[in-house]
Amino acid sequence: MKLFYNISSVHPWNDTRIYFRQAFSFGETGMYKVKHIAIENNLIPENIPANIELELLPKKSRKGRMLNWTALYRKIKKDKPDVIQFHDPELLILMSFIRRIPRYHPVIVYDMHENVPKVLMRKKIPGIALSIYRHLEKRLLSACSGVVFAEMTYKEDYQFLTCPTIDVYNYPKIPEMKENKGKEDVFTFIYLGSISDLRGGETMLILAKRLVELKKVFHMKIIGTGSEGYIEKLKTFILDNSLEDYISLEGVMAFDKAFESIQKAHAGMAFLVPDPNFMGGKTTKCFEYMAAGIPFMVSDFLIQDVMDKWSCGVSADVANMDDMVQKAVYLLESPAMAANMGERGKAAYRKEYNWENEKEKLLSLFDELNSCS
Repeated sequence: MKLFYNISSVHPWNDTRIYFRQAFSFGETGMYKVKHIAIENNLIPENIPANIELELLPKKSRKGRMLNWTALYRKIKKDKPDVIQFHDPELLILMSFIRRIPRYHPVIVYDMHENVPKVLMRKKIPGIALSIYRHLEKRLLSACSGVVFAEMTYKEDYQFLTCPTIDVYNYPKIPEMKENKGKEDVFTFIYLGSISDLRGGETMLILAKRLVELKKVFHMKIIGTGSEGYIEKLKTFILDNSLEDYISLEGVMAFDKAFESIQKAHAGMAFLVPDPNFMGGKTTKCFEYMAAGIPFMVSDFLIQDVMDKWSCGVSADVANMDDMVQKAVYLLESPAMAANMGERGKAAYRKEYNWENEKEKLLSLFDELNSCS
């Protein structure tokens, strides 16, 4: 049995993609003993499968994370895992040092969650600095045996790679969830995910305010968390606009409980801003809404191919609040139509947009790389 290191110096240990989907999938093969190493949070690990060992790293500031890199280097040098999968661009540097350990030749795979050069473009990094990063990234990627792209659009900027690559989308893994037929008493909009301006945090609240002004009966449930300062900003907005009866900030929630809440809701929300790193992306939360059987409102530059094929939600221009209000009212006032959208979404999830399909692609890449090592 091969020793498999699944590591992140940024993501919390219970990150859905890297833990519940990927670590579990590799452990279930019986080929790997998985050591999952990621950042601690306020949730206590429970029901860890026998073939997965969990090790938590302390959460540190951006500058302090170098201490975690040192700890990871020592662990890898001591245990010499056969396979290493890492999930953070900053660990490219660590992997280049791993490659220099004498008589040690692991399979190393980078699971690319975001297109970093495009993220830097959003932050208006000077052109010379962006060029330097691209050059350094290109050199460091040579340490990788393979690269996994979380979005189809990423590979357009990485055509220089000579190692095997594959697209593995972050589709839901929900085979064990019980179907909940009950619904909330009032029409409920729901959001599940990280909360920030980039992901539509304030946009959701402004939408709720406009719906209240139109005297619509609804509730908005927001599950997840963001920076402490940003959450306080949202709470202040809610209080200042007397929205306490309409909006609830639920905080962090275990996924099984969150999924129950999604099933009970009537429509999901995914209001990402038109950032270069998001354009044309397949935002995970929409597929979770589909798995739960509810329609959704989504930014009009996301998953449009899915929308065109399955008609399982409505697109909205997040820069045009009048358009967003119109789409929200459309869902509110057409419950039968919204329910039909949800059923189409659930059928699409079962047929195409589920983790079981993506898992097979991921495992095939590792089979290929192991056979060549």
